[in-house]
Amino acid sequence: MTTLENLYYANIAPHEYEVVRDSEYDIIAKLLIRHEQELSATLTEQQNDILQKIKDNHTELMNLGERDAFRRGFSLAVRLMVEAILSHLRQHNRHPIHISVR
Repeated sequence: MTTLENLYYANIAPHEYEVVRDSEYDIIAKLLIRHEQELSATLTEQQNDILQKIKDNHTELMNLGERDAFRRGFSLAVRLMVEAILSHLRQHNRHPIHISVR
């Protein structure tokens, strides 16, 4: 199966990754959880409901940001590949084909 097919069938999930124990990400995530639990313990039920809504909204924003960063990164990678191919063709005195992108 090709990489594109694997991506289509969700065998590749670019947004998922394994968190390495004691990495910077792991340490900060644990701090976040601890601080959230400490704060939550001091809040009323209504305040905890508001905190949960804030966390949900924050998660939505993070997901949108990750999606946009993936899209921009993919576009940049394609432009870099096109430039590399064109440069290679020019160095070998070959004329690139013209492709119309719609």
